[in-house]
Amino acid sequence: MLSIKNKKMKKSKYILSSLVAVFLLLASSCENVLDLEPISQIPDSKFWKTNADAELGVIAIYDAMQSTYRVKHFLWGDFRSDNYVSSTQPNADTESLILNQLDPEQSDYASWGDLYRMIFRANLAIAKIPEIPLYNKNLLGEAYALRAYAYFDAYRIWGGVPLFKDAALTFDESSFKARSTAKEVLDLALADLAEAEKLINSQSGPNATRFSVGAMLAFKAKVLMFLNKPAEANIVLQELIDTKLYSLTIDRTSWGDLFLNDIAFPDRGQKGTELIMSLRYEQAEDGNRASGVYQLHFPGVPGYWISPKVQQKWVQKFPTNELSWSEKYPGVPPPIKDVDPITGLPLIYGDYRYYETITQVGSVQDLRVSKYAKTNYSPRDDDTNIVLFRYADMLLLKAEAENQLDNPQGAVDLLDRVRVARGLPKVNSGTFPDIVNINDKAALENFILDERQLELFAEGTRWWDLVRTGKAVEVMGPINGQTEARITWPIYFIHLIDNPKLEQNEAYK
Repeated sequence: MLSIKNKKMKKSKYILSSLVAVFLLLASSCENVLDLEPISQIPDSKFWKTNADAELGVIAIYDAMQSTYRVKHFLWGDFRSDNYVSSTQPNADTESLILNQLDPEQSDYASWGDLYRMIFRANLAIAKIPEIPLYNKNLLGEAYALRAYAYFDAYRIWGGVPLFKDAALTFDESSFKARSTAKEVLDLALADLAEAEKLINSQSGPNATRFSVGAMLAFKAKVLMFLNKPAEANIVLQELIDTKLYSLTIDRTSWGDLFLNDIAFPDRGQKGTELIMSLRYEQAEDGNRASGVYQLHFPGVPGYWISPKVQQKWVQKFPTNELSWSEKYPGVPPPIKDVDPITGLPLIYGDYRYYETITQVGSVQDLRVSKYAKTNYSPRDDDTNIVLFRYADMLLLKAEAENQLDNPQGAVDLLDRVRVARGLPKVNSGTFPDIVNINDKAALENFILDERQLELFAEGTRWWDLVRTGKAVEVMGPINGQTEARITWPIYFIHLIDNPKLEQNEAYK
């Protein structure tokens, strides 16, 4: 397994001073630039000489990726969806997302500063690694993959953004750019993805924390599905399956261990055969509240609750009491049944994913995410990894692709593959309303999306599922008086002040 957590990480944070300086000049306010101090005395001319230097340079991109996606992976991917509702003590950032009343002054989700730091570091690696004698092609591939990841997210969040492709080590007027078109941003991301695919040869299996062949296939499949290219995505997903590197977990503990990171369970969590690639954090090296997963999902009274509609959907699909279960799935045992040894009454019944994901903390509607933590502890101790690509996600994506390609039985077979691994009844083995006409393409697509919503809850996927299938407005209702115009996000107002060549997205002017 490749890991970005080692002594090289600390060294890498001191080697790219010129790059960091340029980033700060481009993305920070003027007064911050004036306060800038060099963080390294190693000039660029003496670096990028060996593959060891290249390794440090690529690790520095992953380091920037950590800063970029902490919290934002979930804010961008989950919080505008129907997964959540505001609590009685709403937080301004999450509430504006939940209500789809996006605010250009909210840096937590509108700012692209950290994303460009990631891009600038990738630019430098892409320019410098080929100058190294007998350079490591896999490292160059990782740099391309990381830049593709950043620009693809910029495309689906803001549409058009300024494009930087060169390793700029100086700051001048050319550093201020207008936004390129959304197509130009996407084209660069796709070109980078193609380069990465040619160069990356690492065959890392489960629990990888860097781009490998498997992670590249997963990333490519997600891109193709977002671009509504199911035939191409289906081929890529079959290639991923054929690697036989990954497999579904088959019990509650193993499924929970894919996500759990709780100091009350020191020997469990953040491992498993389904994890294709995770963004890894360590509290000792990445600082307090490293990934922000616990900070966002669990402590105190959250600013949001899990949507009652999602909870009702889950319980309706997989009942949590014996009577309702037996009526819905006669003769089919539930995947889990724990009883009170004194009363004999069921304590937990039905789909164990429900109990691993949802915890009631007050009234019936006070439901919060317990996928990553089960107990309260200090957010300072949080170093929870962010799962980027998971095998179940890929199988359910393939089910979508098969449905779009008029192979509904193939889609159902993939749904059943996931359900059987979870110990759940197969599709259409219950009673109404969980029966779906598999020859009704639209109905089966909605059914698959429901399966994805439950399996992948709080993993940063639901909003993007709604957007790529054209269902965001349908499911969420008209967004703040607009419709499709507000699918894109606002640009942070400070970026507009710093760079007069930028224009705000039309819906937020």
